[in-house]
Amino acid sequence: MFTNSVTSYSDGIDLNSEANWSKLYASLRALARHLVYSFSVPSWRGQEEDIIEDIVQETARRVIERARKAERGEADPIHSLKQMMTVIAQNYCTDLWRTDRRLFHMPAQDYEPESLVGVDQQAQTLEAVDENVYQELLFQLIAYEVASFPDKQRKALLIDLANRMCFDTRPTPLRKDFLGEGIELRQYRQPIPADP
Repeated sequence: MFTNSVTSYSDGIDLNSEANWSKLYASLRALARHLVYSFSVPSWRGQEEDIIEDIVQETARRVIERARKAERGEADPIHSLKQMMTVIAQNYCTDLWRTDRRLFHMPAQDYEPESLVGVDQQAQTLEAVDENVYQELLFQLIAYEVASFPDKQRKALLIDLANRMCFDTRPTPLRKDFLGEGIELRQYRQPIPADP
């Protein structure tokens, strides 16, 4: 596995020995299992073994990298390999926990491939949401500006708008924005004159 000239550390571990690596992996896997199950992150449920393996592999990679740096004189020597592995595994697991604790894990029984939204549908939904946000901001601006119009101009515009609007359903975003400016469009509804 690791065949450079590093022989052993103060805790008696030789990284050139397959037997030592097997023991290290076994103890590291036990530590990772304990960490994963003690953190109890909802999004990890059902994939604990994968996360345990990820922690083991990443810890081993970081230890080897650190040992090589120490061997080249780029880092302080490693005094206790077991202690270093423990700290690296704990820190890596904590980083995973910080990232994944906010994720929502969908229960397996609710998963149906047909219910997943396709990429095109997601893009269309995103465009619709973007358009709705833009319209709401535009309606707020329109209501604010119309409220500052001179009285006769404001009244003429609001009468025309109110006569074109349906008041049977719940208030539209435009109507809500006018209400926010203190303008009730229903009050401006009037019969349209016969003479244009």
